[in-house]
Amino acid sequence: MRYFPGRLTPILLYHHLGSIGRRARSYLDPAIFEKQLVYCRGAGFSVVDLAGLVEDFRAGRKLPAKIASITFDDGWYDNYMRAFPILLRCGFSATIFLVSGRIGLEGYLGWKEIREMRCAGIRFGAHSVSHPRLTEIPLPAARSEIIDCKKAIEDGLGEEIGLFCYPYGFLNRAVRDLVEEAGYRGACCNSPGRLWPDGDLFALKRVTMTYRMNNRFMLTASLSGYYVFYKELRSGNKEYILENDK
Repeated sequence: MRYFPGRLTPILLYHHLGSIGRRARSYLDPAIFEKQLVYCRGAGFSVVDLAGLVEDFRAGRKLPAKIASITFDDGWYDNYMRAFPILLRCGFSATIFLVSGRIGLEGYLGWKEIREMRCAGIRFGAHSVSHPRLTEIPLPAARSEIIDCKKAIEDGLGEEIGLFCYPYGFLNRAVRDLVEEAGYRGACCNSPGRLWPDGDLFALKRVTMTYRMNNRFMLTASLSGYYVFYKELRSGNKEYILENDK
């Protein structure tokens, strides 16, 4: 019997808005970003707050079919200069995951921009203190990265931070459990593989939005709720596809 997953609410992942003179997965032309958001709206999608979505999952509430969440990783300054005005024009919110040790450094958001964006409805989450691969450092160091980042952002904003994002998307069971023990309500990764359960709120899978998502077919696919499954299918991790299919 062939395995087919349930539909996942699309959580969209962005990094930079801008250009480095060549195509790159982490950089997206602001015009394409706006085109993607306009497409979402025109297709009848509602962009919902990720923290609220997590609480809906926890409560077992039935979710509408056409919803999505927007996330940005690292807290780059161009999120303020380029993404923020487009989000305001489209009437959409987003969650930006901050590397607390880089706040205020060149190229990154400072507290002034973070607080201005928060007042306008943008939410923030934690992305570690120094952006290490948490699976490759000792567990006590990983625990400090997870806990200290949460505290720094909470102190800076004066509110609870309930969401975490694993640097580079790297996690394992021990790191995942550290995040839950630290008091977070959920955590984002990228696409850790089909053998990682879809329903784990501490391994929320996301769709990386690139320059390729620039036409109706690719935008429809990325918002379908099955795009992560398709990407994992292509990754070569195929032992989960067939079950009793001999």
